Amino acid sequence: MATANTPMRGLFKKLDSAGIPPAFAKKMLPAWWEDEVASDPAGLQQAQLYLSRAFNIELQSLADEGSPPAFRASLRKFKLSRNVSEDTVSVSANYATGISRLALQAYRLEQKQVPVNPSDLRKVILVKHQCVSLISLLEWCISAGIPVLHIEKLPGKKMTGLVVRDGGRFAIVLSKRGHPAHLLFHLAHELGHIAKNHLAQDGFVADEKIDSSSGDADEKEADAYAICLLNGSDIRYRAGGVIKSGHVLHKAAVAKGKEMRVDAGHIIANFGHNQDRYAMAAIALADLGEPSQGNAVINGAFFRAIDRDLVSEDQLDLLKVATGYTD
Repeated sequence: MATANTPMRGLFKKLDSAGIPPAFAKKMLPAWWEDEVASDPAGLQQAQLYLSRAFNIELQSLADEGSPPAFRASLRKFKLSRNVSEDTVSVSANYATGISRLALQAYRLEQKQVPVNPSDLRKVILVKHQCVSLISLLEWCISAGIPVLHIEKLPGKKMTGLVVRDGGRFAIVLSKRGHPAHLLFHLAHELGHIAKNHLAQDGFVADEKIDSSSGDADEKEADAYAICLLNGSDIRYRAGGVIKSGHVLHKAAVAKGKEMRVDAGHIIANFGHNQDRYAMAAIALADLGEPSQGNAVINGAFFRAIDRDLVSEDQLDLLKVATGYTD
C-alpha cells in the first residue's frame, strides 16, 4: 500500500471517502503496478484512469484535488430490502457497472433484442435444448451479445443482480453465491428487466434482493417474466402427495421436469421456496449431481465467449480479478 504523503496515498484516501476500501482499490490496478510510478504526473494520471474506469467514476473528479469522487451520471434504479439505503449499495453497483462496461467492450457491437414475451424466448431455447437451464440461457445470452458475469467480491454491500445499459447495450452481473438453479432464476429475472424496458436510457437497475413479495412494479414484472420463461406459465410447485425427503423430492422433480420440459433444479428450488422446505430442497439439489455453485458456470461461459483481441492484457486481467476467474 502507498506510504505517507505520496500521490497514491492521496488517491486511495479520496476513493476511501467514496466508500471504496484502499485494499480493494489496489487490486484494480495492473499486476505490474508499483506505486512509485505515480510519482510522475503521467503515472498518476494513468492510475486515475485505471481506477475511474473500474469504479465508474468521473475521471476529472479524481484528478481535481479539491473535488470529491463523483460516480458517472446515469439513470440509477435501486431495488432494495426494507431498511437498506441506496448509499450502502451504490458503491457496489457502480463498480459492477464499470466492470460491465469493460465486458461489453470485449463483445461484438450488435445485440439481439430480448423478446418482450417470455414465451417467445422459451420457444427459441427449446428448439435446441430440453429445458431452459442456466447453461442454455447463458448460451442464448451469448448468441444475443449480452455479457453475463458473476462478481462475488464487491467493495460495498452485496447485491443479487444488476442490469447495466451502456450505449444502448446491456450487460448482466450476478453476485450471490448459489446452486445453478438459484442463479438461473436470478438471470431470468434480470433478463426480465431488459425485456420490459425498465432501463429506457443508460444506467443500471440494482437488485439488492430479489423478493417475490416485493410491491415494486418492476420487480413484479421481472419475476413474472422469469417464472414464465422457465416454466411456460405462472406456476408454483407443490407436492401432489407426501414428500418426506430430499431424495424423494429429487426423483419427483426430475420426472416432472422431463414431462414439462422444465429444469429439475428450478422445480426443486421453486418448491423449497414456496413450501418453506429449504433443507429438503438442498438435499434434492445435491442429488442432481450438478456443481454446487453456479458462478464457475457463468464466468466460464463468459470468458469462452469474449473476443480477447478487443481488450488489452491489463483489461483482460481486470476482468479476471473482478470475477475470480482463472484459465
